[in-house]
Amino acid sequence: MRALIEAEPSLFAAVLAGWVCGFAVALACTGYVMFGLSRAHLRPLPDLKVSLPIFGIVAVNALVVAWTLAGIGAGVAFHAAGTARFTVGVASAHLLLALVYAVARGRLWSGEARVVWATLLTSLVAFVGALPFLAARA
Repeated sequence: MRALIEAEPSLFAAVLAGWVCGFAVALACTGYVMFGLSRAHLRPLPDLKVSLPIFGIVAVNALVVAWTLAGIGAGVAFHAAGTARFTVGVASAHLLLALVYAVARGRLWSGEARVVWATLLTSLVAFVGALPFLAARA
């Protein structure tokens, strides 16, 4: 770890910023999912007989691992691409995901859709806004 910091401090700063942003998105996304489940907007699986707290434990672990890895990957991409190209790439990916979801599901304002839109907006703000800010100051 120390060798990475000394050899390439800007890469380390970008990866650290990506990790922090990914973890922040994971915590927010977990809150969105659990709120949607508790309000009965979302259903895990109809035949699944698991209590909401147990499902929440599994969900928070899966979301933290997935979003943290996405954040680390975003940090590496930010270092490799630079601020402008990274911003355009992340914004384009979010727009593409939003369009695919809107076409595939067709329900734009259901409880499930609110969770998806909130997650997309949170990750867009974190990766386009907070990641470059943190990477420049780490």
